Amino acid sequence: MRKFFSPLFILVLLALLIVNCRPNPPVFPTNPYAGWSLSDPGLQRRSLNFPLGESWDTRSRTLDQTRLETLIAINKIDGIEEIPVASPVEGEFSNLLTSIRKSFPDKVNEQFNQYLFSIYFVKNLGSSGLTGIIRYNQDPIGGIVFIDTDLLSQNANEWATAKEKTVFSFSGNEDLKVILEKPEDNNKANALAFILLHEFGHILATVEKHAPDFSLPKRDYRTFPYFKDFWISEIQSEHDQDIKDRNKIKFYSKSKIPFGESGLSLYEELEDTPFVTLYAATNADDSFSEAYASFVHIVLQGKPYEVLAIKGNESKKIFENGIIRSEGKSQKLYFNKIFGIKD
Repeated sequence: MRKFFSPLFILVLLALLIVNCRPNPPVFPTNPYAGWSLSDPGLQRRSLNFPLGESWDTRSRTLDQTRLETLIAINKIDGIEEIPVASPVEGEFSNLLTSIRKSFPDKVNEQFNQYLFSIYFVKNLGSSGLTGIIRYNQDPIGGIVFIDTDLLSQNANEWATAKEKTVFSFSGNEDLKVILEKPEDNNKANALAFILLHEFGHILATVEKHAPDFSLPKRDYRTFPYFKDFWISEIQSEHDQDIKDRNKIKFYSKSKIPFGESGLSLYEELEDTPFVTLYAATNADDSFSEAYASFVHIVLQGKPYEVLAIKGNESKKIFENGIIRSEGKSQKLYFNKIFGIKD
């Protein structure tokens, strides 16, 4: 017997189909650093000695008890057992800051002068650098940066290469190399300069509201223009389907990706996405910071950023920083506006 369905039944059926076919809403992970970022005593304006030095390169400070407790608190969150200490060679690195300031474009130095309140050179940090946002009445007003000098014992290219290689395992005569500087500029100062640019990117993103505040328990990136069609949450990207191993990218981890076929495929897939570097693909915050550092490094300073695959005596360029590729155009245009550059 033929059955006839009423228009109302059809509408209800269509509504159910639409609901059932709708993709699952994004899940925003709980931010473990929210309380630390908002309330840690070492991240409050009153904990710093104002007025600061006139220019940012004069604001190197020796690690004090308040800032030590700030680092211990975040290391506890991250499960890091090491206790940071003041670096015995902090003077050597502090002396590099003036030459770095002179190498930076004026606009970068203006930003650093406004928002970079202190730099601490330490050991046992757990990473090359770490940023803390300074607050006044809970509002972000600037930031401080911690740098691990033990991880800066190499020149720029060697530092960048060693960092990139922590993602991969190598066999036979496979190797990888990152070119961050020309041979004549390959020194410790320029390694430190790139790290400072990256860490400052976190400060700029928070203070000027380019990204969700680090103090928010849940961080939704979809309403921020830089992250439109790019990132959803800190760990979920709109391009997760484009890089099959993105969630396997772990720097300084025991878990490794075999470089060979898997590593080469990863860089090939990366070339077709807006991620400017491999590190930029790990999370949304580092995506912005890597883009900021890359824009200054490449667009404003005219420096290189390439990844080479090496097999025996042969080397081949397999990746070029995305800030100058068509896939990174929207990011380049975004930073053009920040720096007042006409498109």
